[in-house]
Amino acid sequence: MSTVIRWLKYVLDWRFLPVKFQNWLFSTGTRAVEFASGVSLIGYALVFIFSPDEIYNWPIYYKFKDISELTLVSVFGGVGILQLMAMYWQTFRGNVLSGYVLLVAALIWFLTANAFWGAYPPAHTGMVIPPVLAILCLLAGNNSLKLLFWEGKIRPKQKGE
Repeated sequence: MSTVIRWLKYVLDWRFLPVKFQNWLFSTGTRAVEFASGVSLIGYALVFIFSPDEIYNWPIYYKFKDISELTLVSVFGGVGILQLMAMYWQTFRGNVLSGYVLLVAALIWFLTANAFWGAYPPAHTGMVIPPVLAILCLLAGNNSLKLLFWEGKIRPKQKGE
């Protein structure tokens, strides 16, 4: 592996941070990303529920007309609600679920960003917010899962497991 790729992986994994700070950042600190992403996904679901059908003819939303409204609302709303629910499960399994839901949310935000980028020009907020949320969800989910399963940090098996 080249030095540049190794250095980039080291920086994006955030392993240079003190262990206590990593524990806080990828267990408690990711809750802010989960909350922002979850509320935003539910917000998008509400937009598709309550907006008129003409919204799909607007230049920035035309890519969404290829997907049924039920699918859009189910995916955005379902993942958003799951993210908000996963915030409150402060167990090992809850944190694992939270990490994987963050990765799914990152994929949804990436696809949403691509749909909005397809409507360029003109520039609009849909071209900025979804990619930022995609990157934040990806980094938070990936690094929280790595921290949970990091060698030596894996939770010891409890009696009966």
